[in-house]
Amino acid sequence: MDKREKKAEAFQIIVSVFSIIGVLAALIVIPEVRQWIGLDPAGAETAETQEDKLMVFYDDDGSLDGTAALLYLLAHPSVEVEAITISYGEAHPEVYAQHIGRLLDDLGLSGIPLGAGQDAPLSAGNAFPDWMRQFSDNFWGISLPNEDRVYLATGAPELMVTSINQSDVPVTIFMSGPATNLAQALRLDSGIRENIDAVYIMGGAVYVPGNIRDLTPDSHNNVAEWNIYADPQAAKEVFNSELDLYLVPLDATDQVTINIEDTRLWRVGDKTASYAASLYDISFNEYGMEVTEIWDLLAAVIMADPELCGFQSLSLDVITEEGNTTGQTILVAGGQPNVSVCLYPDPDLVRQRMIDVFSHSE
Repeated sequence: MDKREKKAEAFQIIVSVFSIIGVLAALIVIPEVRQWIGLDPAGAETAETQEDKLMVFYDDDGSLDGTAALLYLLAHPSVEVEAITISYGEAHPEVYAQHIGRLLDDLGLSGIPLGAGQDAPLSAGNAFPDWMRQFSDNFWGISLPNEDRVYLATGAPELMVTSINQSDVPVTIFMSGPATNLAQALRLDSGIRENIDAVYIMGGAVYVPGNIRDLTPDSHNNVAEWNIYADPQAAKEVFNSELDLYLVPLDATDQVTINIEDTRLWRVGDKTASYAASLYDISFNEYGMEVTEIWDLLAAVIMADPELCGFQSLSLDVITEEGNTTGQTILVAGGQPNVSVCLYPDPDLVRQRMIDVFSHSE
């Protein structure tokens, strides 16, 4: 063998060695291979991912903006929705839970348990107008697949107790309707408080007028907000539960609106974003509105990124007595602070954050 042949053979050996090294390096990058050779314990990546996420129990009353809030939480990379319940309020819970089942099905999401609460307040309450509940029953005119399919929806308070107790990490509750389901869950098992990290609530009006007259112009109540007004007793029990409460009231939601340009930018994302945009485009396209409020969606944005709002610790209570102030969230002079209240959201950052999450541009 001459020198040229020896050099060629040596070069071929070197190439082969580097090829083997490259294959081994590539294999080690594959999670399954890393687990097989012991570099990563089985399930370590999943556990770390879940630990980094905000584990959320979602509770809403079947509202348009509450559904947009759910879609936002499903789209948010740092949020994991563990369970979904529908409360008394805008929706008939049993009906709207089926809409959510169809929605999740169409988005390819399975394994999120559904619950439906009782279709009544804990005690004396105030029902939403029938015309609004009919809109909810019809899912706001938006077509969903699998109309004839029935989805399992268990009792909401029972599901809340079970899910919270079984969660490996403390959960954060997102509540954008009357507090009926959570109040009942606390009555069933007050011990769930130990595994609840925080409760974010869209509701109440602290320093601004209420919104009852927006739906019932003849009402003499100009101080309450609908989510509290619909079941004042439930709200009172939650406010006095000693949970870590974060309130996003009308004081905050009055400051943030969106327009059709915002929803157009959302649509850059996937079907989740398209559904959310469609919900608000009803106001723009069918009712000619130039801007619209995003009550529950704002609360979801703030929950996922609390730095987008300035909070103030206040002592709040709820008026349950029947009259012109039923459901009012009142400041308790000299009382121990029991609620952190979002009073100063940053509208521009909130709108940009929604675009980022829905369009997946972050």
